Amino acid sequence: MSNQTQASPPAAGSPRQGSVATNFGLVAWIIYGVLTAHGHWVAGAIAGLAVFAVILAHEYSKDAVKLMDCVAAIFFAAAAAISALAGPWLFQHFNIFMIWGIFAAVAWITLLIGRPFTLQYAREQAPPEIWEHPLFMRLNVILTAVWCGILTVNAMFGFVAFLTGRLLSFGLLIPLTVMIFGFVFSARYPKRFEAQFAAAAAPARAEGAG
Repeated sequence: MSNQTQASPPAAGSPRQGSVATNFGLVAWIIYGVLTAHGHWVAGAIAGLAVFAVILAHEYSKDAVKLMDCVAAIFFAAAAAISALAGPWLFQHFNIFMIWGIFAAVAWITLLIGRPFTLQYAREQAPPEIWEHPLFMRLNVILTAVWCGILTVNAMFGFVAFLTGRLLSFGLLIPLTVMIFGFVFSARYPKRFEAQFAAAAAPARAEGAG
């Protein structure tokens, strides 16, 4: 999972563009899934860590490091160390639940401390003139809250997958469907505020031009 929440007003003009690298986080999770499915837990975690190390290096060069990408890198590093030292038992049984649960916990924390994680993605697509606008913060609070719910629900499905052994349905297909809903919501919901954001950005642009 990386986060991959392209949650922001459909506007351009941000000087930071690091989210392109974030999109490649999916590659890490696919590699991890394939290798661990064949019992290569340490190799899978190391491969995932390697991909996110490249992603974070690129984001750092753009001054656009993402919290959720850091979380993914930490997860892979911990998974590799724990699997190498103590064996893969923990991840064999609770892998799906832990992945979703860790991201859900971090997302909830960002919301509770008033720094919704979607702000990092939103500011890469929105003009700086609206970053401090109350409506911009409200939008990201809503988007982050939706993703908190999605991640929490998928963590619950991960636990159900462990209890029932139905990894394909509860561990993959249903969570993937829920994620698709999240991506669609993140793409469409901000469009409701296009007019307000355009009006908020216009005075600042006019002043800068003058």
